[in-house]
Parts: sequence; structure tokens; C-alpha cells
Amino acid sequence: SAPSTPYTVNADGKGPAWANSLFEDNAEFGLGMTVSIKARRNEMKTHVEKLVDYVAEAKDWLDNMDDGKLSKVYGDKLVAICKEKLADNEIAKYVIENKDMLVKPSMWIFGGDGWAYDIGYGGLDHAIASGENINIMVFDTEVYSNTGGQSSKSSQTGSIAKFTASGKKTAKKNLAMMAISYGNVYVAQIAMGANKMQAIK
Repeated sequence: SAPSTPYTVNADGKGPAWANSLFEDNAEFGLGMTVSIKARRNEMKTHVEKLVDYVAEAKDWLDNMDDGKLSKVYGDKLVAICKEKLADNEIAKYVIENKDMLVKPSMWIFGGDGWAYDIGYGGLDHAIASGENINIMVFDTEVYSNTGGQSSKSSQTGSIAKFTASGKKTAKKNLAMMAISYGNVYVAQIAMGANKMQAIK
């Protein structure tokens, strides 16, 4: 998406953060960001644990820190109390200054099939096997779209593309089955042309 990385924010100035990497390093880059956010949130947890004796909202946040919606609700309450009652407390100052870590983020990696099935598969497999709470969206066009439409490892048997004018001889790589073989991975697939409303939802 370079040189443009469009994103939007709501009235509170909150919205998706976006970063780009070389597409072959996509999974490692996204995994690194996920691990770094996890480390920063664990640091926040350590600080909030020290506030439990001062404010009930600290325990409420700790009990719900891994819930996307409730971590925001209790995080906002905790920040408000810190500003109102603990403005001179160094731990409270840390919480206020790093309040973005109070909300459990949803971490995503986006890439095409050229990345996921081929050049970046090793990194993708590593990210999937890590067990980290990370979401991965593969835009599977079943062809190497970026480089002119060559047949890819995700192309269907018999499909015709550049370099496979007589039809692809091998089967499509089953990335979904490879992912779920770890036992802790959820996989969902949609076909944009089959049901457009399902794809949007």
C-alpha cells in the first residue's frame, strides 16, 4: 500500500495503527509487533498491580485486561481515577502516560497468497506456531497478481495463467489444513464472488 497508508479514526482520535514491511517479512514483522505489545501490556499490568490497594478500578482492569471491550471500559475508569485522586503518584503517572496499553488490541497481519503460500510461508508458519494471539488475513487470488499473473502454489489444478498455458499440473497447497494442524488455530474462509454480503460481514 506504499506510499499511501490510509486509515481512519473516530471522534476520540482512535483507530487502526498501520505499518508496512517487505512482504516476504510480513509475518515476522507482525509477530514482532504482537510480542512487543504483549511485553508493554505486561509492564502495564505490573504497574496496575501496585495500584490495587489504592483504587478498586485497578483490580477491575486486571480481571478484564485481556477482554477487548471491557479492558477499554475499566481502563478509562482507571485513568480517570488516577487523574482525579493519584495525580502525584509515580505509578499513576505511568498508567496515564501509557494509557494506550490499557486497551487489549486486535493484532492483524495482511498479505496475499504469493507471500503466504510461497516466499513468506516459513515466517507465516513460525507466526502460526508461536501460539500468540494474532489474526492473519490472506488475500488468496490463486495467482501471483503482483508479478503479472503467474500460476502460484495456491492456483487450482488445471487453472491457466502465465507459465501454465496448458493448465496447472499440481494441486493447490492446503494452507488452511496446515494451519489447523497445530490444534490451537481457528481458520475461516470466504469466497467474495460466492456471497458478497458474507464477505463484507
